[in-house]
Amino acid sequence: MPATRPSRAIAVLDLDNTIVRGSAVFHFGRGAVSRGLIAARDVWSFAWQQFRFAHHGENTGKLRDIQDRALGIAAGRRLDEITALMPDIYDRWIAPCVWPHIPDIIAMHREAGREVWIATASPRVIAAYIAERLRCTGAIASDLELTPDGRLTGRFSGPVRHGQSKADAVAALARERDLDLAASFAYTDSINDEALLRLVGNPVAVNPDTRLRRLAGHEGWPVLRLRRR
Repeated sequence: MPATRPSRAIAVLDLDNTIVRGSAVFHFGRGAVSRGLIAARDVWSFAWQQFRFAHHGENTGKLRDIQDRALGIAAGRRLDEITALMPDIYDRWIAPCVWPHIPDIIAMHREAGREVWIATASPRVIAAYIAERLRCTGAIASDLELTPDGRLTGRFSGPVRHGQSKADAVAALARERDLDLAASFAYTDSINDEALLRLVGNPVAVNPDTRLRRLAGHEGWPVLRLRRR
């Protein structure tokens, strides 16, 4: 089906548990262990931090602390070293965890002439590569702090794109590109993205957590159930 003329509407997809099962950063960590980049024990420590982040997020009042400690396992590594690993890690560890219907959803929006963006708290180096492989327009993600010689410090350099910060970044993108958010779509699994869902005219709950499922039912939002097959 040929693409129509460009639309002023967009589709925004969360990454963890929406595009991929689980945490994309954790899947990256598994691949980094297989390449000897980091130790296995560090990945499990990182997985615990990611679990706390995903389930508590901004409500803990320690969002930056949780993410900073999680990123600490990569401190001292060069960003270009991480970037060079992405093709192999994506093929072996991330691609198998992409929900089967997600490429179809992305293609549907592209065919309708809409830009498709990934919006996530995950590091940009990971999110941008996943966006490229899935033929998305780009990624709204969290930037990593670097030393002058290009090494990771283990901290973020700006806002962690989670919750309200993610919605603010999408709103800023809409202003910059003169987009129509009332005609746009957002897909996410988490109640933490309520602000993003309320920002667009077409919110969709994907395999929602308990609180988001209740909210979707109350608001009459569609619920999309994705399965491995």
